[in-house]
This record gives sequence, structure tokens and C-alpha cells, in this order.
Amino acid sequence: MTSGASLYPAVARYGDMDMEPFDAYFARWPKALDSIPEPVVRDWIYRHWHCFADRWIALEPHTWRFELAEFTNADILSIDHVGHWIEDFDAEGVEFVNDYPRAQGAVGLFMLAHGTFPTPIIVACNAGQLEYPRSGGQRMKSPLQLIEGHTRLACLRGMIHARHPSIRDSHAVWLAHVPRGAKRMASHPVTGLG
Repeated sequence: MTSGASLYPAVARYGDMDMEPFDAYFARWPKALDSIPEPVVRDWIYRHWHCFADRWIALEPHTWRFELAEFTNADILSIDHVGHWIEDFDAEGVEFVNDYPRAQGAVGLFMLAHGTFPTPIIVACNAGQLEYPRSGGQRMKSPLQLIEGHTRLACLRGMIHARHPSIRDSHAVWLAHVPRGAKRMASHPVTGLG
């Protein structure tokens, strides 16, 4: 498979009022990136384009294998993050379940009503050989490192800890299996429409 960031098309007018719609973006999605499922493209690459282009392309996610998995509440609590992120998630989670303003946002309203994520989070599996982007050299947590879905994970952790009445027993998660030999690559220019 071809290596490098030149494979990934940029989202046209990202962040502008007339940002390229997802359907138009995905119509330009190259066959060489077919290993990345459409929902992962939409919820991670398209929605977070600048962050993805700046931080994640060098890790070559097109070489990862994505699998839609079901996580129990115990599995959800085993997802880790570098630094003090888990403690921060738990502080945010308290705000969600105690009806602070955070609970009135779209994510909080959905999750508190439905007991699970509106869209699956993305979690890397056994990626401890990789440096987490912009972490000052910290390696990803193993076996499970959160990649995308920080607010959703914070809310669900809060619901689990509070034994929220709407909490479901299992939750859909995109599990990204990172090849053993994967390593951080040098950045390459990104193609596409700027």
C-alpha cells in the first residue's frame, strides 16, 4: 500500500460556513484509502480535518484495520489516555450526570436519554509502540488508547460511575488494530482542495 499523507484529500473550505458537505468529500475519497470505513472517515477525518491532518496522518491510519466492536461498561472503563486525560474525563462526566450546562449540549442530551454514544468512539488497540501526537513523546496506552470521542467517553464514564438509569450494557466502538511495525512517519504535504 502506498505510504504517506499525499493520499488523504483535504476537506474543502474546512471550518467555513460553506464547508464542503461530507457526501462531496467522500465522493473524492480515494480507493487507496478503502481500508478506512466511511463512518470513521466522517466522524474522525472529515469532522476534525485540521487536527487529523496535523496530528494523525503521519501515523498512517490507512494501514490500520478497523473493526466495529461491542464494549461492555467494564471495557469502556478500561480505555486509557496519555497524561491526566482520564481524570479530566471523569471530572467532565460528573458535570454531565449532575445537569451542569455541559449536559444540555447535543452530546449530553442524546447520551443521557439513550444511554450510549450517538456515534461510536475510535479506540486504538495495542498501539503502545506509537507516540501519541503532541504528547511530548509519550507512547500511546496499551492495550486501549482513545483516538476520537473525548466528550462522548467523558459523558459515558460519568454515566457508568453514577449508575445512570438509562445506561446500556454495551456500546459500539470502532477498534483500530495498529500493525506491530507501525511507527511515526515524517509529515508529507496533503493534497486536495485547501
